[in-house]
Amino acid sequence: MFLKSLAAALLGLSLAACQPAGRSELIPVEGDAAVGQADAKVTLVEYGSPTCPACKAWHDNFWPEVKRDYVDTGKIKFVFREFAIHGAIDAGIFAIARCAGTDEFYSVIDEAMARQETIVTESSKGEAMPELNSLGAKFRMSPEQVQSCINDRTIIRRINDVRADAQGKGIDSTPTFVLNGVVLASSDWRTIKPLIDAALTGGAIPQQPAEEAHEHVPGETH
Repeated sequence: MFLKSLAAALLGLSLAACQPAGRSELIPVEGDAAVGQADAKVTLVEYGSPTCPACKAWHDNFWPEVKRDYVDTGKIKFVFREFAIHGAIDAGIFAIARCAGTDEFYSVIDEAMARQETIVTESSKGEAMPELNSLGAKFRMSPEQVQSCINDRTIIRRINDVRADAQGKGIDSTPTFVLNGVVLASSDWRTIKPLIDAALTGGAIPQQPAEEAHEHVPGETH
């Protein structure tokens, strides 16, 4: 009996050791969550949403190249600015990303993009919280911590400030990119890349045509 109890206890310890440790405290990111060279001469800002299909398409198709060739090499600073264009579900994801801290902010965005279809489907059924709790658990947050993040007044203020900032720039769709303060008319990486390359060599960013429509993937409406 003793050996059986000891074996059970050891198995319990082994299983516990395999589980990621929870967060003893939450230290939300303040201000912009940026990656790359802090003092880079070129800054690319994305106003994005993890539940936006066009954002996911850009994230899946272009972000790996941007990160590999421009961010990780120190050529540019990249900022993902949380535009909660789809309301509460976006805000909840952003709250978790903020609470995950500077080192894991972008990992939360990556994971949310990967889970986009499930998150959006379940949210439409009124099951957003289980999805948010599951996302938080991936980053060692308890359901209570997830709820605390969602209710955090500083985070709520941040999300509202980004919306006001976007609207002040005339931005009303996602993803929208701003290069060194210039709002770009296109989100196509094939258009953005030469503009970045020109800016890196000191070239001016040409005036963007206001009449050019923002691209969406099929079925995307705002």
